[in-house]
Order: sequence, then C-alpha cells, then structure tokens
Amino acid sequence: MEVPEYMFLDIFIIAKAFSLLYSWLEHNIIDNILSFSRVFGNMIVLISVVIFLLILAYITIKHLKKLPKFYVIEVTDVYGNDIILEGIRTRFRTHDAAKSYSEFYSDIYKKQYKFNVIGSNQRHSLGFLSVVSLSQKAFKVNRNNL
Repeated sequence: MEVPEYMFLDIFIIAKAFSLLYSWLEHNIIDNILSFSRVFGNMIVLISVVIFLLILAYITIKHLKKLPKFYVIEVTDVYGNDIILEGIRTRFRTHDAAKSYSEFYSDIYKKQYKFNVIGSNQRHSLGFLSVVSLSQKAFKVNRNNL
C-alpha cells in the first residue's frame, strides 16, 4: 500500500494551521486571560486590605466612644467611707491628670485617705457623701512639707 504524496502535504498544512491557531489563541486570548487573572487576584487582595482597614477603623471608633468622658477622684477614709475633702480638685477630663492628682493627694495625706480614679460618662454627682472640712492653712502646710 502506497501513501500518496499529497497526504504529507495535507498533514503539513493541517499542522501549520493548528500551529497558527494555537499561537493566535495564546497571544490574543490566553495571555489576556492570564493577565486578567493576575490583575483580578491583585484587586481581590487590595479590596481585602481595604475592608480590613475599614473594619479596624470601625472597631477603634466604637471603642473610643465607650471611653469615659470624665474622671473623678473618689476619696475613701480609713474606715471605708466615701467622703469629700474640701479644697482638692476631684473632676478631670483626662485620665493622666486624674492619676497624677490622685498620686499627689496620696503623698500629701499618706495613709489617712485613699484616692481612687474612676471614669464616668456622666457629670459628677455628689450623692450622699460626708464632707470633711479642712482649713486652707492645714492644706498648705501639708503640701509645703513635701
């Protein structure tokens, strides 16, 4: 059985057509699909990062709104009774200032009174507390002895 000569020509033409079709598909379609998938992957990562940052900002703002707006120094005597000392500052806007004054008053009054910093979102109400009256002279003497 002999193979006709034109059969090799037909196989060559078909192979060349498939080669051209493959290279055209690779350059025009497959390259575009691969570049799109790379860009799409990058966009998904970028969108994920943006969503994460938005959630983080939301949680931070929500937490900041819950922080106290005022800080109060609560004075307790040696018996555990809440009292108000005249002549000392007890309401503050920042925790650092309240803590600093609390330590200052603790140094002045030593073990006679305890000073605790308490945060509150309401204005300071006096309630039913005992008021201890100290003369300004006694207060200045204690402060100058430091």
